[in-house]
Amino acid sequence: MQQDFLNELAELALGSRLKRMSERMLSSAADIYQEFDMNINPKWFTLMALLDSKDRDKQILTIVEASSLLGLSQPALSQFCKELQREKLIKVVKDQSDSRRRILKLTSQGRKRVSEMKPIWEAVQLAAADLCTEHNNDFYRSLLLLEKSFSQQSLLSRTRHYVKQAVMQTDIKIRPFIPALAHHFEAINKEWIDDMFVLEKIDQQVLENPQSYIINNGGKIWFAEHPTLGIVGTCAFWNKGNRCFELTKMGVLKSARGLKVGEILLQQVLKEAQRLDIEKLFLLTNAKCEAAIHLYEKNGFVHDKAIMQEFGSNYARCNVAMRYMGL
Repeated sequence: MQQDFLNELAELALGSRLKRMSERMLSSAADIYQEFDMNINPKWFTLMALLDSKDRDKQILTIVEASSLLGLSQPALSQFCKELQREKLIKVVKDQSDSRRRILKLTSQGRKRVSEMKPIWEAVQLAAADLCTEHNNDFYRSLLLLEKSFSQQSLLSRTRHYVKQAVMQTDIKIRPFIPALAHHFEAINKEWIDDMFVLEKIDQQVLENPQSYIINNGGKIWFAEHPTLGIVGTCAFWNKGNRCFELTKMGVLKSARGLKVGEILLQQVLKEAQRLDIEKLFLLTNAKCEAAIHLYEKNGFVHDKAIMQEFGSNYARCNVAMRYMGL
């Protein structure tokens, strides 16, 4: 017997499997209509059944309502309507109370065709129930539960959760500055500064030439490297003289946020501060950076007016100054 590769893929190929099953069911339905000399496209069935139900209850049905009830896009439903109109099985008329609405109705020929098909539908219902329960399961009920679960949380949302979970379980490596990584320093910081503020002249100078402004003046730059995402974070110690350093240009790419990269990076560089000849370590930020400020507070920084008076004018955006108390 030929192997079915989808069996190896299991739930990974669930969409492909359901699509294949759907195509087989529709093909089989076409065979049934042909068997009983009914010139009907199986894709029309749900719309015709819905119109018959509304017709019997003397209710009107608009294209928008039909689209919602059947879970079809309006373009797809409109295409079915055109096909059924050509066969003279339905008609589309303007709503007398609202000319913008289009009402769907079965024609007399459509009602006659539905009446002819109903005995076949009843037989198909029984045959489909056999298929769903033949192996001591209830596939149809399981399908309803699957649809309910999908509505509550999509496959995309669930996938994001597991990807994030897997990513968070991986090790973040802290790497020192080398010239080959300088472009990451610029790109990562420009992303968050452009997103929240305006890039200032001092930003451009430091980001475009970190070797000259930071490294050559006795400062340090570090990078956070993720095993699959690559370089995702960075920060620096900028030497201000007299054993005073500014913790600056700390940022994490949007694509890596939520993975605690910033916290891991900050804690690691603060350990480095203990080994370096640093007497004062401070940072300058803005109150808009609430998450970052909370992280700094959590890791030993306190708000400091003296730092603000001495260094706050370095950046137009600065309205918060903090000093590290762990030295």
